[in-house]
Amino acid sequence: MRHCILLGLLLISGFTNKTIAQPEVTAVEARLLTEKIILVTDRDIYAVDEDILFSAFNMASAQMRKIKWSNVLYVELISPDGTPVLQEKYAWGENGADGKFRIPNWVLTGNYFIRAYTRWMRNYSPSNYQYKMVSIVNPFRPELLEPGTEQTIAENNMHVSDENVTNDIQLKTDKRVFRKHEIVNLELTLNNTGNFQNKLVVSVIPKGSEFIGNPNFERAESTAFSPKFIPETRGVSLSGKLINRNDSLPLSSTLVGLTVFSDPPENLNILTNEKGLFFFDLADRKGEYEVFISAKPNVAVQSPLILVDNDFSSENINVPFVPMSFSDEAKALYKRMIFTSQMQAFYRDQTDSAKSKLFSTDRIFYGKPEFVLQLKDYISLPSVTDYFYELIPKARVREEGGKRILKVVNRFGELESYDPLILLDMVSIFDVDKVLDLQPEKLDRIEILTNPFIRGDITYGGIISFFSKKHDLAGVDLPSAGMFLSFKLLSNDLKETLPVKENQRVPDLRNCLYWNPCLEMKGNEPQKISFPVGDNSGEYVIVVKGVDNSGKLKATTLEMRIE
Repeated sequence: MRHCILLGLLLISGFTNKTIAQPEVTAVEARLLTEKIILVTDRDIYAVDEDILFSAFNMASAQMRKIKWSNVLYVELISPDGTPVLQEKYAWGENGADGKFRIPNWVLTGNYFIRAYTRWMRNYSPSNYQYKMVSIVNPFRPELLEPGTEQTIAENNMHVSDENVTNDIQLKTDKRVFRKHEIVNLELTLNNTGNFQNKLVVSVIPKGSEFIGNPNFERAESTAFSPKFIPETRGVSLSGKLINRNDSLPLSSTLVGLTVFSDPPENLNILTNEKGLFFFDLADRKGEYEVFISAKPNVAVQSPLILVDNDFSSENINVPFVPMSFSDEAKALYKRMIFTSQMQAFYRDQTDSAKSKLFSTDRIFYGKPEFVLQLKDYISLPSVTDYFYELIPKARVREEGGKRILKVVNRFGELESYDPLILLDMVSIFDVDKVLDLQPEKLDRIEILTNPFIRGDITYGGIISFFSKKHDLAGVDLPSAGMFLSFKLLSNDLKETLPVKENQRVPDLRNCLYWNPCLEMKGNEPQKISFPVGDNSGEYVIVVKGVDNSGKLKATTLEMRIE
């Protein structure tokens, strides 16, 4: 089994190094290359504008976890008919993943599902993804979430809990009743250390919000494999297919350029494979950015059309609709949680919802250029071509076949046999005339890299990079075979388990008093945790969850009261 998995890894890693091809995986290997996820949230009931905190366990085989088959986890909040409400991506590894996302204030009151999967899992039925039901209450809208016309309504006897109560996790506090602002000292001990994987998840939440369970619904038992997606072994990817608009045939060995408008922008270029497929590896970058993707036709009769894969699963699945509970006990809990969440939102620092806009890199991808021409340092010349003739010794303009071309000049004479990578505000430019015809007063500088530059399977004869004064592409017409997209990279990791209270006058009003998505235990040695109870009062419960060696989710609880 181990050898089959390693063989599959070598096959796929070989293809992903070229960034363009699909793996050749047999049905036998596919049965071994399966992934499984168990998802745990801080609680099961939320109000809108609150954060859902989650921890995901990697339940793939030990061999799969060690070879780091998938490095990205896709997490969605969906309605029972499969319509996405929120979609995020998180770093995924041997120890799983953790993170948070905020519930929009337009979501209707009802029961929704969080689903989690990897790109590799999209080769199988979406019913094999991980699904977890959560209840969401919206006091600002009177409407309730309604079932679709063909949707199954779950009966009460289908409504079961995923967690199994265990005595293997022992919880102990010095007392059970606390005053506001007191510190709770919690001690955790494992009775049977060999029964659990290497992390526990801890949350302290209002009593009654801990378990609502999941409805039973029919899941595909088949391991039918459709090799459409390669695993993201490095990080987030953007993939798709290039076809000829005129006849819908795939365009192979065609240059595709991608620009991510970060600060600084990032540029990537690859060649499509024999099926017209392309695959960009965006690694561990974080945030949401506008990207521009374009293609260069090889011959005059080609009219490239770019088809970009949906980065999230587009296969909908109807799960049973579970009516929201409105018992007197449930309504009292909802009111209490709504009040607390609204007060917390009132005081919450709005900056904490700002999205990350920084790449992991802090400089332009090609490093320091060997030649920089600042146009403002010289008298104005009539055209961009004149600047190359008069002031730029490192590059020259030539004519071939009635068209102007740019070539980089250096001590390696053979360099001129390769075309340079030409960029305008980090966007790949395939038509040289477009930059040579620019008005010089719109340009800030021209940078030149005179050494060969290799990216993937492409060797460039240096780089010529133009920068406009207003970072607006100087008004150039972008390629018709191009498109702008808003693309999500990785979401921020959730590291803090306790609130950071900078202003003592601001009350601490949290429905989740404490959250630790990855508590590591050291054998049977007790693990101690301390946390403040804040300014709320009422009944709370400490919930600790873990996964045993048989792959079952186990939980234990301890009640406490704040007066």
